[in-house]
Amino acid sequence: MTTWDLNRIRYTVRKITGRYDTVQLPDSSFGENNISNPAGIDDYVNDFYLYDMPEHLRSLRLKNFYTFTTIPNCGTYSIPQNIFSVDPPIYIDNYQFSWYQSPEVFYRIWPELNFIDRNLFQTDGTTGPFTFNLTQTPVQQGTVVIGLTPNLDTPPVSSPKLETFTDADQPIPLDIPLGQFFVNPAPLVGNLGGTGTIDYLSGAVTLNYGVAPPIGVTTSCHYHPYVASRPRDIMFFQQQLFLRPIPNDTYAVKLLCYQMPTTVLTTATNAKSFPATDQFGNIQGFTSSDPLSVPTNLPEFAEWWQLIAYGAALKIFIEDGDHAEYERYKGYFEEQKVLALRKALRQLSNQRIQTRYAENNAVGPEWPIFPMY
Repeated sequence: MTTWDLNRIRYTVRKITGRYDTVQLPDSSFGENNISNPAGIDDYVNDFYLYDMPEHLRSLRLKNFYTFTTIPNCGTYSIPQNIFSVDPPIYIDNYQFSWYQSPEVFYRIWPELNFIDRNLFQTDGTTGPFTFNLTQTPVQQGTVVIGLTPNLDTPPVSSPKLETFTDADQPIPLDIPLGQFFVNPAPLVGNLGGTGTIDYLSGAVTLNYGVAPPIGVTTSCHYHPYVASRPRDIMFFQQQLFLRPIPNDTYAVKLLCYQMPTTVLTTATNAKSFPATDQFGNIQGFTSSDPLSVPTNLPEFAEWWQLIAYGAALKIFIEDGDHAEYERYKGYFEEQKVLALRKALRQLSNQRIQTRYAENNAVGPEWPIFPMY
């Protein structure tokens, strides 16, 4: 039986494009592409397979539950690069909770109103170090602002340069499982070159000013204290997930997503899928840096191989400016796209569109609302 692996895809791309010479079009390339190191077939295959194809067809095969575990006292999480989009519902410890995509609505429910501590330390005309403790703990990451206000009733009358310290919200990089940690103590950065640290749990702060503040100024610390608990609301915004309340423990989070396809081995009946990203968070495709990725690897689903080959060939025609050949093969590509979608269309045709008024056991219409090709 014919194997529809990367070797077969390369062969088909060469036949369609007429580029049989590996000098003219190599199988793969290494390093940055330029005139002396042109892109190979694998580059076009991966560009189409990983980035274009999931947008051409939102197949049910690419829809899956994405799961991760929370880190205590961390409320912001970056989703992996291989996730195209995330959708409700959201489950936390298998309880279904609320989903938001509007910061306006989310922060109306969970306002981050800052608490203010004044004069927790006294400036003495030096750059420090100054050490003190905030009165309310724990402190939310990314909300700390420590500033100075001159007393204009006493010398110096002219306002000197006064430094302000801030921290940054450090999201957990879920692309790198080994990098899941809560950054604490965290750095404070001054706008005039100063440095410092803050312990979010104990409230301990250390400041070293870049420019020495004068004696007799008012010190103020703005920050948002919180009470950690099991999250019940989540917002997806700018490829990040914001959980509230901020978790106090390790909770399992599960949500629906569309994800990139991956490659599989051909040596087993139940072929092993490669991780979509490596240990450094890099997207993996065919012949990636993984030593197990070889030209005999298959697409995640074998019936996609012709769609991948035609899509990669079209990208080559586009780059070469061969618009006539592009138009000739575009129809064949569209046909393969319809065939790749057929399973999803037939599956969706068995059930009516779910609305808030529809019951789980509702009978669908006699004729499906999705086209049957």
